[in-house]
Amino acid sequence: MDGVQLRSRTPGAAGQEFGQTAGEKKGISGSTVKIVAVIAMLIDHIAAAVLTRQIMANGYLNAVSGTQSQLIGWLTENAALFYGMQIMRMIGRIGFPVFCFLLVEGFQRTRDVRKYALRLGIFALISEIPFDLAITGNPFHPGYQNVYFTLLLGLLGMWGYAFFDRCEKEAEKELPVVLRMFLTVTGALAPAAFVAVFVAAPTGYGTGERLITLGILCAVTVLVLVLYGSKKGFRRVQTVCADITVLTAMMFLAEYLRTDYGGMGVLTIAAMYIFRKHRVAAMVAGCVVLTCLTVSEVPGFLAVIPIALYNGKRGLKMKYFFYAFYPVHLFLLYVISVLLGLGGIGLL
Repeated sequence: MDGVQLRSRTPGAAGQEFGQTAGEKKGISGSTVKIVAVIAMLIDHIAAAVLTRQIMANGYLNAVSGTQSQLIGWLTENAALFYGMQIMRMIGRIGFPVFCFLLVEGFQRTRDVRKYALRLGIFALISEIPFDLAITGNPFHPGYQNVYFTLLLGLLGMWGYAFFDRCEKEAEKELPVVLRMFLTVTGALAPAAFVAVFVAAPTGYGTGERLITLGILCAVTVLVLVLYGSKKGFRRVQTVCADITVLTAMMFLAEYLRTDYGGMGVLTIAAMYIFRKHRVAAMVAGCVVLTCLTVSEVPGFLAVIPIALYNGKRGLKMKYFFYAFYPVHLFLLYVISVLLGLGGIGLL
């Protein structure tokens, strides 16, 4: 979140590390990595759900809309509160990329993707009222959904990638030629379609400029696919295009549902999945995507540290604690806001 939006951080299941070395014991376990991310999340949400409300109650919006001298005066009087909140939000940037990393790893280890997806879906529903209370003060706010929905869409995307990979490698699961050709076309056009709807359309550029931009994007996408196919073969290009189709579909859903982090959150998970054999590279790739969303996510690169120290061990068996912590702590932060007389202040 930038400004006053609440950027959620929520855990996924942890498993073996990307590219884990057999017998490796040094470093920190998966549960420790999760605890680091949970602490970062808690710090971030205290700043977002409580301190930001206090800042607004202290007249921040009036100061911003006033003269420069009024704003400087307000910042002087509220410096500790305002800059403390900003520092806490920066620390909070560590959480989401770590949970995305653990989601990718959990997907690789889970014995039943359906149950994994069901758990995420259940906790997405459970978390929605606490999430809405924390960011708006109202139990129902359809305009913004919690991050569990983003993680669920990312998981479904990875499930799709794995399915198409199996279709390519196993002859008995080969998709019909017509379907493969359809997915090839949609994969080549999907990135431009996403940009057209969610990037180009909201801008003030004219129709002609937008069409030129989209045409260039389509041409570049096709050129890259052709060059890739010249080395890997057309069958591999078909699989990649199918993957792109699934990824873009999940990104569209994230944007339409207005989930936390939206389509870029889903793309972050996809980037980590692509580089899953090299854990540090996976984390860096995900953080690059997040930084494209907003430069305020730059501190997220610090998440590389716990991931570099991760030894691939499970650690403490606290799976449902991590799942439940997200809705519980959001509700408690809302209660604290109410007790401070700030519960009626919305952050959106």
